[in-house]
Amino acid sequence: MQFLLHLPVPVSIIIVLAVSIGLSVLGLRFVRKRYPQEVLKENHEVAGFVYNAFMLIYAVLVAFVVYVTWTNYDETKKNAEMEANLIVDVFSDAQGLPDTMQMEARNAFSEYIHLIVDEEWSEMEHGAFSPNAKDEFRKIWNIYFNTDVSKITNQEAYKESLSRLNKLGEYRRMRIIASRSHMPGLIWLVLIVCAVTSVGYTYFFGTKNLRAQYVMTSVLALINGLILYLIFVLDHPFNGNTKITSAIFVEVQKLIEQVM
Repeated sequence: MQFLLHLPVPVSIIIVLAVSIGLSVLGLRFVRKRYPQEVLKENHEVAGFVYNAFMLIYAVLVAFVVYVTWTNYDETKKNAEMEANLIVDVFSDAQGLPDTMQMEARNAFSEYIHLIVDEEWSEMEHGAFSPNAKDEFRKIWNIYFNTDVSKITNQEAYKESLSRLNKLGEYRRMRIIASRSHMPGLIWLVLIVCAVTSVGYTYFFGTKNLRAQYVMTSVLALINGLILYLIFVLDHPFNGNTKITSAIFVEVQKLIEQVM
C-alpha cells in the first residue's frame, strides 16, 4: 500500500475509489443474483435496526481514529517547525560566545542543517535517520561542553544556549520517533472489517430499483475508501507526496548561509 503515497494524490484517490466501488458492486451483484428482492425484503425491519446501531458505533470509531491521526500529524509538523526555530535561536545566541567557539558552533550548525535537508529527511521515509547528522549534532554538544567556561564573558547567553540545545535534542528525537510510529495493525484490522461490514450489510436490503441500490452501495463504499485513505496518509507524516516537507529547514539553511 505504500506505493499509493508516492503517486499523485488524484491518481491514488481514483485507485482507492475504483477498488472500493468495484468490489462493493461485485458483492451486491452476487447477492442479488442469488436472493430475489422479495426474500431480502423480509430482513428490512430487523436488519435496519441492527444496521443503525452498527453504523453509530462505526461512526464513533472512525471519528476517533481520524481525530487522533490528524492530531499526531499536526503535532509532528509543529515539532519540526519548533526544531527549526530552535536551530536559528541557538545559532543567533552564538554571538555571545568567544570568537573561536562562535565560529566552530556556527560552522557546525551550518553543516547540521545541511545534513538534515539533504540526507536525513529522505531517510525518515524509511523510519531511519542520518548517522552523519547525528554525529554533527554530537559535535555541536562537544563544542559547548569542551569549552573553558571561565573564558566566556556572557554566561547568560551560554546557559541559554545549553537550555535550547537540550530542547533541540528533544525535538530531534521526537521527529525521528514520529517517522517510525504508525497506527497498530489491530486498529487497521478493526477499521477494515468495519468498513467491509458496513458495505456488505447493505446487501441484506432489497429495493425494487436495483440501480438505485447500486448507487447507494457505491456511495457508501466511496466514503469508506476515502476515510481509510485519509487515515493512511495521516499515519505516514514523512512519506509520499502528502508528507511534511523540509521547507522550514530549507529556509533556516538559507538564513544561516546569509549570515555565514
